[in-house]
Amino acid sequence: MPKKLTIAQAQQQLPILPDELTDEPIIITQDGVPVIAALSYTQLTELLETLDILTDTEFVTKLRQSIVQAEQGNTISWEDAKAQLGL
Repeated sequence: MPKKLTIAQAQQQLPILPDELTDEPIIITQDGVPVIAALSYTQLTELLETLDILTDTEFVTKLRQSIVQAEQGNTISWEDAKAQLGL
């Protein structure tokens, strides 16, 4: 579960917040209500990359098909895949 801080706590801890953001975002609250999500630059870039991938409908369709195939055991070995690709 993400750590929660009040705005006042976040202000006091601002110099050390980057060290706290290594694993997950920190939720900053005002009057007990979440108003800001603080995340590391790495987390932000990973999130944006994921959003970019998931907005590619053709890719998502192929990904879902692949997941179903894998769940059904319809897979090939790495060696066979390399051979089919000429690697």
